[in-house]
Amino acid sequence: MQNCQVCNEPLDPAGDSTATVHYECACCTCCLEPLGKEFYEVKGSFLCREDYFLLHGQRCAYGSCGEVIHGKVISGLGKTWHESHFTCASCGVQLATASFVARHSHAFCIACNTKMKSLAAKDSAKPECAKCNRPIQDPANEMTVFKNQTVHASHFDCFVCGCALDAKCKELDGRLVCPAHAESGGKGTCKKCAKTVRTERNMVALGGIYHLECFVCTKCETPFPTSSFWEIKGDPYCEVHYNQWMGSICGHCNDVSTGRVVTAMGRKWCEDHFFCHTCFGSLVNSKFVSWDAKPVCKKCYDVLPRSVRQTVHRREEAEKKRMKAGIWNL
Repeated sequence: MQNCQVCNEPLDPAGDSTATVHYECACCTCCLEPLGKEFYEVKGSFLCREDYFLLHGQRCAYGSCGEVIHGKVISGLGKTWHESHFTCASCGVQLATASFVARHSHAFCIACNTKMKSLAAKDSAKPECAKCNRPIQDPANEMTVFKNQTVHASHFDCFVCGCALDAKCKELDGRLVCPAHAESGGKGTCKKCAKTVRTERNMVALGGIYHLECFVCTKCETPFPTSSFWEIKGDPYCEVHYNQWMGSICGHCNDVSTGRVVTAMGRKWCEDHFFCHTCFGSLVNSKFVSWDAKPVCKKCYDVLPRSVRQTVHRREEAEKKRMKAGIWNL
């Protein structure tokens, strides 16, 4: 006589001959709930319906779904789908009961597939771009020949001036140039010195072309140590003079303000450098007075001679009037 796999007690010989457990002993291996009348056995383990489908059920291949499929399962493209999710990748019509064609791992209805074949036939008659491998839709305005290959001209900029190119561009010494610079033999005018620039040594930037030796900071005329530069009104600047122009130079160290920047007295300050110039205490979030163009804390200011404090006060009042009238000290 066979025993129950759970309680090890004898099974009812008058019952189901294929049973391996008492009905009351049977519970789900995962949730430990009674199995009920519908359950599944997988490799000696008993699972309720919910846990069986959760662990071993078929899931929908639709991108944002991925849920277990309860009920009707649609098979297509080597995957399983909910009936409502197996649709044409182009128009969205349901394909559960309709014919479809597989293209590039997607399903398309017959109508959309016919349209795509028609478009593909038209594109096949057009030249293909060697750079992006796509057909050139308007060869007359978009196509050029570069190094014996047809390409979209829009993939390139003029080597001399950097402007966008179209089908009228020309190849010159292995470089693509705009029609204007093709006529001048690939030469341009330096934006700084206004002299001719040859294609061998130049720098294209800020909507113009420069001699390499002319592409320097507009203020200090120092070459840029790296490829980085800053632009103000169309001219290149080094980091120091860009920040100086934009008002980001610290009023104490005369270097570019770093970290948290404090704005006071019409200037910028590094947080660590904004301190009282008498007792050297930090003035961040504290009251201060400008004395001799330097910040001084209220405590130090109060011990100054009365005549000095009166002079400072008069200067502050005069400055407020100038600012109100729109008059600035330069």
